[in-house]
Amino acid sequence: MILPEPPEYVTFLAPYPAGTQALARSLRERLVAMLPDCIETVWDATNAVGVAYGFTDRNADHFIHLPAYTSYVNIGFSQGAALDDPEGRLKGTGARIRHIRLNHVDDLDDYVSGLVQQAVAMAKGAGTPVEPRTIIRVMEGPKRRPKPGT
Repeated sequence: MILPEPPEYVTFLAPYPAGTQALARSLRERLVAMLPDCIETVWDATNAVGVAYGFTDRNADHFIHLPAYTSYVNIGFSQGAALDDPEGRLKGTGARIRHIRLNHVDDLDDYVSGLVQQAVAMAKGAGTPVEPRTIIRVMEGPKRRPKPGT
């Protein structure tokens, strides 16, 4: 998919350390390149800044997300418990969601790409043509962001 980086995403990431900003932006770019046409939601949420992807604009239909934390980024799979993960990289104990911590761009490797493709295949609306676009969502209230100098 071709989808330009939203300027709001860069703005929302500004409080994060430069290395985390670069990691989040590079991982987003790599993930977007491997996804079919879908809808991106950029979140300025309470605990993290992130992007999520789905074939509808409903939050409940996101199949993958990429939240940034102070020193790393997770790739999260909304139906991660159902993915075939023979290497056991997916973490989490809930009924559905699983994630992998990404410390480097190269952590989004061929194996994780395979998990992404599985997630795409089982996503609600997969195979339905959609115009790629970005939605910006900002949660109200205080934000937990890295302290300056961290």
